[in-house]
Order: sequence, then C-alpha cells, then structure tokens
Amino acid sequence: MPRTFPVSLAEAFPSVAATWHPTRNGSLTPDRVGTGGPMMWWLCPAGHEWEETVISRRSLPKWKAGDVAACKECVGFKTRRVFPGCGCVKTVRIGTREAEHARCYACRTREFEENAPRVKVELSAAAKAAAGRAGELLGAVRLPDGMPEGLAVEWRYWAAKHLQYAIAGEQVLGKAGETSRSLERVTVAAERAVPSLEACAAAALRDGVLNIFGRAYWAEGWWYALGGETRPPLTGEQLAVLSASFLGALEGWAEHWPEEQPAPVTTAEVTRALTEEVRECLQCAMGEGARVYAEVRVPVVPDGKGRYGRVDLLGWRPEGFPPFVVEIDSRPNPSSVRKLTFARDAGAVPVWVRFGSGPVEDIDGVAVVDARALVHPLTARG
Repeated sequence: MPRTFPVSLAEAFPSVAATWHPTRNGSLTPDRVGTGGPMMWWLCPAGHEWEETVISRRSLPKWKAGDVAACKECVGFKTRRVFPGCGCVKTVRIGTREAEHARCYACRTREFEENAPRVKVELSAAAKAAAGRAGELLGAVRLPDGMPEGLAVEWRYWAAKHLQYAIAGEQVLGKAGETSRSLERVTVAAERAVPSLEACAAAALRDGVLNIFGRAYWAEGWWYALGGETRPPLTGEQLAVLSASFLGALEGWAEHWPEEQPAPVTTAEVTRALTEEVRECLQCAMGEGARVYAEVRVPVVPDGKGRYGRVDLLGWRPEGFPPFVVEIDSRPNPSSVRKLTFARDAGAVPVWVRFGSGPVEDIDGVAVVDARALVHPLTARG
C-alpha cells in the first residue's frame, strides 16, 4: 500500500525514530508514519517511556539543547512522581505547582467534577467569611502615588474578590500558598493600574477600550482624565440635527412594531428594546468598521456613588471619528447627566435618550432625544 506522506519519520528524523517504542504502537513503525503523525509511545535508552505526538516529539524546544531526540526525564526537564494522595505515577515538570500537589491533575479534576455543587457552595461560604482577612491584607498594600481614588476603589473591589477566593481555595481545596500568590498578583496589578497617555492613545486607535482589572473602560475618557487634548464639541445646530435623526429612527421603530408581537411593558423591557434599537442606529450611522459596546466604564464617579459609572452604549470607529456615548433612562437621572457632560468635555458625542416619566431637560452640549411620546403607546398596548 503506497504511503500518503512525502517523507517518513525514519527518513527525516532517524535519531527520533530510534526512540520509537518497539511494542506499544501496534503495527506502526517509524517508516510507516510521517513527520506529523498522531499520539505514539516512545522509549529512551534509559528506559523512560511516555506518550507524545510525532510533531511534538520531533520539535526542538529549548529544553532539548539542540538534541531533537532528547528525553525530558534524562535532561532533568521533567521527573516521574508518585502522587501520595492518589497513588498515580505521572511525569511532571520540575519546579511547577503540579509537582507540589498531593493528587494528580486528572484525579483532582475528576473529584472536583463529582463534588462540584457541594464544593462551589463551600467555596462561596468560605469566601464570604474571608472578607475580614482579605481586607486586612489589602489594607497593608501601598497604592501608587497619584492613583485616582475611583480607581483605588475599583482595585479594592476587584482585589478583595480575588483574595477572598484565594483564602477559600486554601481552606476548601487545600491549595497551599494560594493566598500569598493572589496577594502578589493584586499588588502588581495596583502598581500597573493607572494607564499612561500612550496606552490610552494606543487603545483609542485600536478598538476604543482599555482593559483595567478585567473590565472594559473608555480609552478616550481616560485620555481626557489624564490631561490629554480633546476634540471640539459639536455645535448646538449639529446636536439638534443629531437628535432629530435619532428621533426619526425611533419613530420608525415604534411605528413598525409588529401588532402580533407583545409590546414591552416593564421599564426594564422598554430599556432593553430601546437599547437594541439605538445600538443598531449607531452601528448604521457610524458606518463600516464601527464597534458598539454596552456597559463600558468611564473614569467618572457619579454623585452619591462609590465606584466608576458605566455608559449604556459606546460607539467607536477608527480614523479619528468621534466616539458616541449614549445613556438611556426612563426618568431624570443625575448620574447620567454627570457621565454625559464628562463625555462632552472629553470630545465625544453625548446622546441622552429619555422615555417614561419626569421632565426632559436640555443639557448644554448633549443631544437629548425625547422618546416619551413614542414609547407610551407601546406600553399602553401591553
């Protein structure tokens, strides 16, 4: 039977072929497999045997030190270990956390899956109980000079969750040293938390958002907060045209709401429906290459709040196109006003879509879209 590969393992890598296990690969031999073959068994001259794919076996990572046929155990890269907790014999990399566990990874995973519901409950309870201890540890961390208080609050909130679950992991799962490792990670995160103007500029060009503590932040908003220059705001006439454009799109949306489709009734349902429609309007208005994000954070702490606020929608497009910041509210909301005026000052196009109850006030430099008359008939139908 003709072979289906251009060159065999024996021809291309004779030294690797010499470590082919003579009895555990069935009828296959090095001259009957190519250089990209499947998982096979290998045997080194010292008697170490293991499973590995052909392509991995004939690769040349640093630990092989130029010898493509090297054995991980012979060179001291890995060692064979008997796990005392389960009795399994596995080859593990020296100096890694896997080499410290009482049970092998497969046994730990199987046990966790079998007991997952109970373990999750125990972890959650232990994490809540660890709040005081986590607070003490975080209180000893020195935050960088000049770190904005809002960002410090965000860090404490994020770091406390990590640290609480690390403490719980030690108590429930027996993860030795997890608390100290987590404390080190959150301390490093604090040192690197405040973005530079260069990082803000790069993110503003790349996709419009910064990742801080695993959350998306408006990049140009941070650029402005750190002292960067901004675009001039839109004129009153431009804002009026923009408001009318949004209102026209929403009129079409309300007019063509299918009679057979249940109308949104609750405030949450109306907000979701309007948000989806405004998202589509933004995507269409900003054109090809635009991205529209939901619930992006801005470096603004609204009055009466302790943490940074989030905007309902952020529209971004490359090539110097101004971003859109949209808030959608069923009633007057001072927090939204605070975020929208910040967006205006930062050079974005702020849009406030209002429906529901309460007066609709004009805000200097903000496109206010009064959708109360459009939404009321839909809710009345419900």
